[in-house]
Amino acid sequence: MSENSFNPYVGLRPFRDDENLLFFGRDEQTLELLQRLHTNRFVAVVGSSGSGKSSLIRAGLIPSLKGGYLVENSSQWLIAIMKPGQNPVYNLAETLLHQIDPKIESSEIQAFVKRIKKEGVSAILDIIEPLRKNKNSNFFLLVDQFEELFRFSLKQKDVSYQTEAIDFVNIILKLSEQKQIPFYVVLTMRSDFIGDCAQFFGLPEALNKSQYLVPRLNRLELKKVIEGPAKLYGGVFDTGLTSRVINDLGQVKDELPLVQHALMRIWEYENTINKSGKLDLEDYKQIGGIEKALSKHADEAMRELKPDEVPLAKALFQALTTIDENARKIRRPARLSELKELTQAREERLLGVINNFIKDNRSFLVIDNIGDSGDKLIDISHESLIRHWKSLNSWVDEESEAALQYIRLCDAYVANKENRKDLLSGREFEIAQEWYEKFKPNKLWASRYNYSFDEGMKYLSDSAKVYNIKKRNARRIKRIKKGTIYTCIAGAFIGLFSYFLLKPSIEQLDWNTAKSEQSVASFTNYLESHPKGKYSEIAQNFLDSVGIQEVWDLAKNDNTVKGYQKYLNFAAIEKDSLNNILQYSKYANDTLTAIKRIDSLKDQIATSNLDHEAWVSATEKNSLGSYLRYIKNDSILGTHNDDAYKKIQEIGKNGFLYCGRVVNNKISDPIFSIVYRKEGEFKTNGIPQANDMVLAKKNRYIYKDLNVNYKSGNSIEVNKIYLVKSVSLQANAVFLEIIYEP
Repeated sequence: MSENSFNPYVGLRPFRDDENLLFFGRDEQTLELLQRLHTNRFVAVVGSSGSGKSSLIRAGLIPSLKGGYLVENSSQWLIAIMKPGQNPVYNLAETLLHQIDPKIESSEIQAFVKRIKKEGVSAILDIIEPLRKNKNSNFFLLVDQFEELFRFSLKQKDVSYQTEAIDFVNIILKLSEQKQIPFYVVLTMRSDFIGDCAQFFGLPEALNKSQYLVPRLNRLELKKVIEGPAKLYGGVFDTGLTSRVINDLGQVKDELPLVQHALMRIWEYENTINKSGKLDLEDYKQIGGIEKALSKHADEAMRELKPDEVPLAKALFQALTTIDENARKIRRPARLSELKELTQAREERLLGVINNFIKDNRSFLVIDNIGDSGDKLIDISHESLIRHWKSLNSWVDEESEAALQYIRLCDAYVANKENRKDLLSGREFEIAQEWYEKFKPNKLWASRYNYSFDEGMKYLSDSAKVYNIKKRNARRIKRIKKGTIYTCIAGAFIGLFSYFLLKPSIEQLDWNTAKSEQSVASFTNYLESHPKGKYSEIAQNFLDSVGIQEVWDLAKNDNTVKGYQKYLNFAAIEKDSLNNILQYSKYANDTLTAIKRIDSLKDQIATSNLDHEAWVSATEKNSLGSYLRYIKNDSILGTHNDDAYKKIQEIGKNGFLYCGRVVNNKISDPIFSIVYRKEGEFKTNGIPQANDMVLAKKNRYIYKDLNVNYKSGNSIEVNKIYLVKSVSLQANAVFLEIIYEP
């Protein structure tokens, strides 16, 4: 092995145009691209994430252009490389002017941007035409990661971003179409964004003429990629290692960035630790293999952080990632200023954490300037990091769950505002409060998902006030009931003592009865018969201590026929002593309520027979549908609801499917409508919750996993009811885990 400390493998980042010597395995694809450019001056290079699009252009095509392989009579090229970012027109102007004059001032770039927006393509042609005349130059523009245009510009609320994106696309198309100057345009884009191109006039037609889909490498080409760079620098490859790496690549996504990263780590380990003189399977094992090398390397970077920097790193990566409507975990670049506000960290401290994931060939993050704003754009270097770093993967899921809970809170606020829902209560409030205390959301974070942050927080606060009052009242009623029980026990002992040791009189017998019953009615009967009796003061004290309001509270809490009848007896006596007409009206209203509840409870007793019959019918059929119908039946008591849910879990299967996209706090074009919710109000096209019943409106395949990669072999049927087991919100896309009968 060479003692040279230079590492011939680039890791996660793409190859540069000066690294053509290290770029192996793409000779055939480079020639095909040259042929496309010979026919069309606009070529769109598309491929899946990790297919090597950027490296193919930078280290394959561009060196070939400079070598004179495209234009015979000229090898002079002005080559500009850019990403759309958040200011695509500015970035275009900046990269062109920097190629002409590397010392160009920011004010000159800004003036050029204004001229482009005013004059269009002619402004650019005027700048580059002298180079064509004086040096016979050709011009090449690479727009790398073109999909940024959809995420940064078209999805912004500010219309000016959308206008700039449209202007940018029009400019690059016209540059490639004009005949005055040879100007070639190549863009790289992930293949899953092709459909989004229809948003731009003329772009789909251009793609149809000259699209190039990057193919996967075959085994011979992969062998060159793996062994070629090492051999240039004296590296010796074990043949078993090459075969093992190629075989392992067939089991993972993102094969090219993963293999470059793994080979970079193997080279480092062999040259600094193992030093056996050969790149072998031992080196491969120690770095974690293809599947674990990236995660292991990122964990090493985390361990270098101070303890108080670990939560900051987690918040940073959660801010830089998201899950789109198609359940893809993707990058979400953010401004440094936004990250400072989001994490509440000082710039120096935040940059220290960011640089820890860049230094020492890690290249997990990248930093770019944003036009002339003075701000910086922070981004994850490649999405393979999201998919293969286990910690980051779980952080993305955690962020998604937090976003889902926040959107539910905003939905509840809207429903409350429209008088369709009360304040949060019970377990629903407790879940929302636990979310708030755990995540401590702020307005900037919340604005990524819903703009009703202030209103949602006030709704949660109002719910907390009512929840705490109800909780205190419940404890008070519990103490009153406990005190009544203790009084009954004491009375029983007193009664036994009086009965056995004293000769009872008529008054004593009445008192014994009152003490044994310990009821408002019995003490009232005693006072009517013995107004000046021996125990009249005790009886009166008992009645005064209870009070009609507490009797009413106890009746409501017990919710039994006997409890309401006790209240009616007490109210009938109490009303004669009430002088305040308003107070009497209140008790009269409670009395009417008590009578109605007695009638209702009696109806429930009658309904219990229907409930029993419905449960027997459900168990005889023993199907998912029969148990769902039992739970949904509003004409019965539902005393076996818990048993029904258990049966559904036993006989049903779990599956996943895409439910729809959230737009303005409801699901647009849903495949389900909500037909039943255990507690609380709901809209048929609202976001489902666990234990909701939903009616299928469309046929859809059911998948085995949340990422909807593997079909279960079953599908939902139109007009059939299913039980929701769990809900996952990924960006603004809703995915359901349902229980179905196979």
